[in-house]
Amino acid sequence: MTPSDALPARAPDFETVVVTGAAGGMGTALVADLLTRGYAVAALDLPEGNPWQELAPTEQTAEALAVIGRGAATGRLSYRGCSVTDGAEVARALDEIAASMPPLVGLVNAAGTLETGTVLETDEAQWQRVMAVNATGVFLVSRETLRVMVAQCDHDPANRRSLVTISSNSSVVPRAHMAAYAASKAAATHFTTSLGLESARYGVRANVVAPGTTMTAMVMGMWGGEDRSAHMVAGDPGVFKTGIPLGRVGRPRDVSGVVGFLLGESSRHMTMQVLTVDGGAAQH
Repeated sequence: MTPSDALPARAPDFETVVVTGAAGGMGTALVADLLTRGYAVAALDLPEGNPWQELAPTEQTAEALAVIGRGAATGRLSYRGCSVTDGAEVARALDEIAASMPPLVGLVNAAGTLETGTVLETDEAQWQRVMAVNATGVFLVSRETLRVMVAQCDHDPANRRSLVTISSNSSVVPRAHMAAYAASKAAATHFTTSLGLESARYGVRANVVAPGTTMTAMVMGMWGGEDRSAHMVAGDPGVFKTGIPLGRVGRPRDVSGVVGFLLGESSRHMTMQVLTVDGGAAQH
């Protein structure tokens, strides 16, 4: 049996997880992992139509794309074009998901954007763009998801519902040339943990996953298309950046596994926590 044939059979009224930034490298891995775990997935991102349909599978993505294809064919995967920075679009998307899919038990805030450069080189438009996606987007989608969760079930004493934000280790460790990005991720982190204090009354948990350097298209774009993994592992004293003790940069599946844990029953007494997944780079 191939991985794409191994989606677990679930009743059509099982449970739904919303994933933002679903068409990106991290998002694609998350969607495939959640489908494999038996969830229905409501995927949100900017492109219209099916963002995975035209992608040519690579050695790294073939398995995930196969799982996504089967999820779409069986109705377990639903995709909507949506900007996380537009409150009206987000509210409309969550209302549609609530009306057409199984009950919501999870959210993964994976949408993100990256701007690099010194503070002196960063203009207001760059700052606002990063904050809009990485911080305001987390606020809007989390708020609307929690609204739907509470409407569907006011309180779950088993704490089966979970909100997870993908942040960054730069939210807790300063990074030169990444001040805007780091600030936006720090905002998203503190928002999510603070939200956990409020969502707890409904039995909803809120946690954060903080990856380090992870091999995605966004990171490769920051590197100008050149694989700089060895440089990341070694670190750079010139900008006060530590290396990676485990000796490699992350892969999306390193993150998706931790997200799956935070959505699942093994973490049902965990909330307002930040789990760093960076091979030891942050050392905090």
